[in-house]
Amino acid sequence: MTKRPLLEASIIAKNEEEMIGAMIDSIKGIDSIVIADTGSTDKTIKLARSKGAKVFTQYKWNDNFSEARNYSMSKCKGEWLMIIDCDEVFTGSMDALRKFLQSPTMEKYDAIYFTVNTGEEVNDQIRVVRNLPEIEWVNAAHNLLYMKTENGNERISDDKIFKSSFKIDAGFSPNHRVDVDRTFRILSKELQKNPGNTRYMYYIAREYLNRKDVFAAIFWLERYITIAPQTNELADVHYILATCYMDTGDIKKTIDNAMKAIMLLPSYKAPWVLMHNIAHPNYKKYWQSAIDVADNKGTLFVRDRADKIIK
Repeated sequence: MTKRPLLEASIIAKNEEEMIGAMIDSIKGIDSIVIADTGSTDKTIKLARSKGAKVFTQYKWNDNFSEARNYSMSKCKGEWLMIIDCDEVFTGSMDALRKFLQSPTMEKYDAIYFTVNTGEEVNDQIRVVRNLPEIEWVNAAHNLLYMKTENGNERISDDKIFKSSFKIDAGFSPNHRVDVDRTFRILSKELQKNPGNTRYMYYIAREYLNRKDVFAAIFWLERYITIAPQTNELADVHYILATCYMDTGDIKKTIDNAMKAIMLLPSYKAPWVLMHNIAHPNYKKYWQSAIDVADNKGTLFVRDRADKIIK
């Protein structure tokens, strides 16, 4: 009987000839690499296969990242799956990761958080998960791994996720410039079908901010806060709203949203920094005292630029 691989990479790709080689090289030592190609017309498939990857080309792209990722997972046989995109590199030790997966510590966990650094933001994401039939990707864009239960899809519980020190650095694929509106298009379509989906609201607001459309972003973020539960994402929404209102010159709403972010997540440094930066010089030292102890614990995204202090 063929032994089941311990760790297998589950990847989706399309026209990533400039990035895929570095990504595959960064996970050297993994047992197997499975790639669902969603329609490459460049050398992506040839390059991936030359580096030992198993490439499946039957999947037809349908503007749904979860659908593509679940197809890739369906082709995997490993006990554990590593999730990595073509424009990313794993900066840790594959040998250390494999040893850790075989350690007694991991017997009670179903997933592992990695620290993912985009250069603009740092956050924790599930990047290794048990290959279980009840675990699947959800959301057409900005996907999450969920557990299928009798009550429907539920997020993998925190006590089943190990917070590791493994890291991934994310780059920017030149292929993103080919269809720059892809994520915006998907989110817009999904919001028409699911108008109460707060995750889609959050990310379409960010898409509008990328387009410098502050008022459209405010519209979606204000809708978000009327229905969203109290989470670290809500704290982030209040902080983003504070920066939006500051751009529009509405200082009252800037302060109101910054303070709401602080009340929800006192460890979140960015809103403290914002309050410091707009405070009267005589009072900046008091805000600085809070900044000194804010450690970003539990923060959804850590943004270096947001933590810059103006004297």
